[in-house]
This record gives sequence, C-alpha cells and structure tokens, in this order.
Amino acid sequence: MSDAREAAVPRVGRAGEREVSRLAADGVLVGVTLVWGSSFIVVNRVLESAPPLAFLFWRFAIAALLLLPFLRRRHARPGLLRDGGVLGLLLASGMSLQVLGQLETTASKAAFLTGLSVVLTPFAAFLRTRKLPSLENGIGVALASAGFVLLTLPAEGGPINRGDLLVFCCGIVFAFYIVEMAERSPSHATIPLTAVQLLVVACAAGLLSLLFRSPALSSFHAAAAEARPIVWQGAFLWSVLYLASLGTVGTFFGQTWAQRHMTATHAAILFALEPVWAALLAARLLDERLGARGLAGGALVLAGIVIAELRLRRRGA
Repeated sequence: MSDAREAAVPRVGRAGEREVSRLAADGVLVGVTLVWGSSFIVVNRVLESAPPLAFLFWRFAIAALLLLPFLRRRHARPGLLRDGGVLGLLLASGMSLQVLGQLETTASKAAFLTGLSVVLTPFAAFLRTRKLPSLENGIGVALASAGFVLLTLPAEGGPINRGDLLVFCCGIVFAFYIVEMAERSPSHATIPLTAVQLLVVACAAGLLSLLFRSPALSSFHAAAAEARPIVWQGAFLWSVLYLASLGTVGTFFGQTWAQRHMTATHAAILFALEPVWAALLAARLLDERLGARGLAGGALVLAGIVIAELRLRRRGA
C-alpha cells in the first residue's frame, strides 16, 4: 500500500504541473494576441508621417538580425531557400497590402479584415490540395462575409473604401500563406525557415519602396506617402524597434512555446482575440469608434473565425 501511495504522489504532481503549464500557455498566447493587436495601433500612428514600405523594410530587417543569434550552426535542409522564398514573398505581399491599406482605413477595421484570412484558408487549401472545406468552414465564411459587408460597405451607399479593399486582399494573401506554410514548413527547422522569410520580406519591401519613389510609379496613390522622409527621432524609431523585437521575434517564440501546451483548436479560439484587442486599444488610444454597424460586423467576423476552426459534433456521425 505504501508503494502505491508513493507512486501516486508524482502522478498528481505531474498533473498539477501540466495544469500550470496550460494556464501559463494560455496567458502567453493571450499576451501574443495583445501584441499583435497593438501592432495595428502602432502602425496607424507611424503612417501619419512615415513612408509605409520603408517602415516595413526596417521592421523586418531588424527582426531578421535579431533572429540570427538563434540560428544553429548546421547544414540547411534541401529546399530551404526555395520554400522560405515562396513563403517570404507571400508574407511580403500580405504585409505590403496591409500597410498600404492602413493609410486609408482605421486600425480596428484593418484588424478584423486581416482576420478574415482564417475563414478563407480552407478555400485556399482547396485550390492547393483539392480537399473540400467542411460544413463548419462554410458557416464561418457565411458569417464572416456578412461581417465584411457591415464593416466595409458605407451605410449611405457608394464604393468600398480603397484601404478596406487592400486589407481584404491582404487577408486573401495570408490565407494562401497559411496553406503554403502548412505544406512547406514540416520539411525544415523553424528558426532557419523564419529567418529566410524575414529577409525576403525586408528585401521585397525595400525594393518596393525604391520603386514607389521612382518617377515611373509616381502616379500611384501610395507614391506620395512613400516619398516622405524618414525621421528617426521619436515615434518611427521606437515603433520599428517594438515591432521588430517584441512584435515579431518575441511573439514568434511566445507562440511557438505556447502552442506546445494546447490543441490547435484551443489556440485558434485565442487567436480570435487579436482584432478584439486592436479594437479596444484603438478606441482607447486613437479614439476610433466602430459604431453599432461596425461592432455587429466585427462580431460576425469573430463568430465566423471561431466556427471555422471548431469541429462541430454531429449526431450519428
């Protein structure tokens, strides 16, 4: 009997440790979504005076440099540059559309529209893998689409705001990025693959910044914003450092650790907090108000995100 009691003690201890780990993981992932949500407010303020693509270049260039010390000295697996390049170009496209869209839309709207990538991912996966979306995905898309209409279509009629449309396109690109990440990442170590992506985003943003500053693209709307000088003192410098360190490298390690202690569905539900944090912070710091129509649209988008990630139980399945 004594042996049985002694054997039971460590099992209880391990269960308690697992519970603490789960709670800690939840806290870390909630913190990650808070940082992600705050990034929309930071970018919104920076873009009042800074060139958007140059800002993107410095953010990802510094993030790549911060990640270099964590690279282990070992041979890269075959296809690392190819897969990292494809993922990096998708990420660069999505981030460029997002930052250009934020020139003409609010931080809270940008967060909810970016979140549409979650419900669009199963349909992007169908084009890539021919795997049909589930019933949950269809319900999620229907709810999120209704939310998109409420968030973007002017109540008095007229065309969709250009910034909203660009961020929506960003969500589409991110849906394909998520699919390609699932297909390509298992073949590589996480940190080297991430480092390649960050470098590709920095190079692409830097090249786009130079192109928009050239006379050939001066007629584009974003060209005027990109022609702004970089003022390193004050907001620009601290925003770049915050988003490169905590907003990119810090959240990368936090998400990686936290998701080891929870299911994908549990993580997906916590990820839905990102636009909520963005809306709350935008209301507090930027005095943005979505209004009744916008709040309803945001709620529908969140419902679509959660339902698209849940496996509904069917009787008789």
